[in-house]
Amino acid sequence: MELSERIALTKDLIRKREEIDEQLTALLCGEVKKKAVKCSSCGETGHTARSCPARATPETT
Repeated sequence: MELSERIALTKDLIRKREEIDEQLTALLCGEVKKKAVKCSSCGETGHTARSCPARATPETT
């Protein structure tokens, strides 16, 4: 098995495990709502500081 195939298989197994974990949490603990993402830079919800649209990016001249 090639390295790229092993990496793809690993990613697929991790995705499946995360789905199973969510299902088990919902089954045993009730439905769990995900916390809204909040930017630590501007304080708005829906994005993180890394992807903040208000963050100024220095232009190279």
